[in-house]
Amino acid sequence: MCGCTSIGTKSGPSAASQAVSAADGKSWVMQSGGANVLKLAASPDIKCVSGDGTLHFTAPQYEVEFWLVPGAQTVDGAVGHVSMQIVSEFKDFKPDQTADLTVAGVPAKRLVGTGHEADDGDPGDADVIVFKIGDHVFVACNHGESLNPVGQQGMLTLVQTAQLP
Repeated sequence: MCGCTSIGTKSGPSAASQAVSAADGKSWVMQSGGANVLKLAASPDIKCVSGDGTLHFTAPQYEVEFWLVPGAQTVDGAVGHVSMQIVSEFKDFKPDQTADLTVAGVPAKRLVGTGHEADDGDPGDADVIVFKIGDHVFVACNHGESLNPVGQQGMLTLVQTAQLP
């Protein structure tokens, strides 16, 4: 796949639980402009599709999108652009909860809020993590008509594997 490159697999247990160790799965690399910018690890049952600067993971019980935030230098700088960044999946995002996280030893932000699903306009909720790896800032998003704790944990598990390719 262009941009969503699997860089190795190991056989592992079926991911009946979302806590399956990512080390038992595949590593995926996001590309932007032909350059590798982000590496993530996922359990073997998670599928990945990409575009330039994007990765879309589909697991049995949830989906998570990742975007490179063009031109962003800091997590705090990117937070103000989250609603524009996720508009292809979730519109009118209004965060009502913010929490500090650490991803790969660097401060990150987690925002949870309301808005509308882009595909059908239904009211919904989104959980977003903004993080920096190397010189790039990324946004991860899990959303739905209501948030599924399995999806929220799945997104966090993916984000916590983030590293330079």
